[in-house]
Amino acid sequence: MATHEFQVESHISSKQLNNQSVSLIIPRLTRDKIHNSMYYKVNLSNESLRGNTMLELLKVIIDALGTLRGQDGHLNMAVLGGVEFKCILMKLVEIRPNLKQLAFLLDVKNVKDFNSKYIIALVLVYARLQYYYLNDQNKNNSYENDLIQLFKVQLYKYSQQFFKLKSFPLQVDCFAHSQNEGLCIVHVDELVDWLVTQDHIWGIPLGKCQWSKIYDSEEESSSSESEDDSDSCEES
Repeated sequence: MATHEFQVESHISSKQLNNQSVSLIIPRLTRDKIHNSMYYKVNLSNESLRGNTMLELLKVIIDALGTLRGQDGHLNMAVLGGVEFKCILMKLVEIRPNLKQLAFLLDVKNVKDFNSKYIIALVLVYARLQYYYLNDQNKNNSYENDLIQLFKVQLYKYSQQFFKLKSFPLQVDCFAHSQNEGLCIVHVDELVDWLVTQDHIWGIPLGKCQWSKIYDSEEESSSSESEDDSDSCEES
C-alpha cells in the first residue's frame, strides 16, 4: 500500500515580500536543483557563508562575476543564466538586499582586473524578477517608489548601452539542457529588452510588471515632442 508523506522544504527564506516568502518567486523544481547543486552547497549555503548576510554574499559575487582572473591567474568564465549565476541569483533572492545595497551594486566601478558588467546584469535580472509586483501608481510608499525609480533609471540606462556578455540563450534553462544549445553573446541592451518584454528568462517566470515599461514613457515623450513640433509648424 502506497504511503503519502508531506515534503517540507528546508530552504525557504523567512524574509517576505508581497505577503509571501521571497524564495517562492523561484519555482520549486528550480529551487531544488539550485540547492542541490555542488556550487550552492560549497559557496552559498548557510553553513558555507560565515554569516548569511549581504556582506558575505558580496564576496562570492565579486569573486564569481566581477574578478577577471582567479587566484590561479586563469580568466574567470562568468556566464549569464548558468548554474553558478542561478545559484547566486537564488541567494540574492533569499537575502533580499535593501535599496542602498542594490544601488551600490549597480554603481560598482571598473578597475584593473575587475569588471562590473556581470554584476550589473545580475542585479537587473534580480530586480525584474523579485520586484515585479511594485505599483508605480502608488504614491504613498516612498521606499517602494525609490526602488521603482532606481530600477527604471537603470533599465533605461542599460537599454542604451551595448557591452557584450557571455550567456546561455535567454530562452534556455541550463538545468534542462538536453539539446545541444551552445553559449552565445548577448548585448546588455538585448538583455534589458528581454526583461521588459518577455514573461520568462532561462526557464524562470517573470511576473507581469508595470514599472518595467520603460519604452512607453520614451514613446510618450517622443509623441509629445512631435506634437509640439507640428503645433509650432502650424503657428509659423
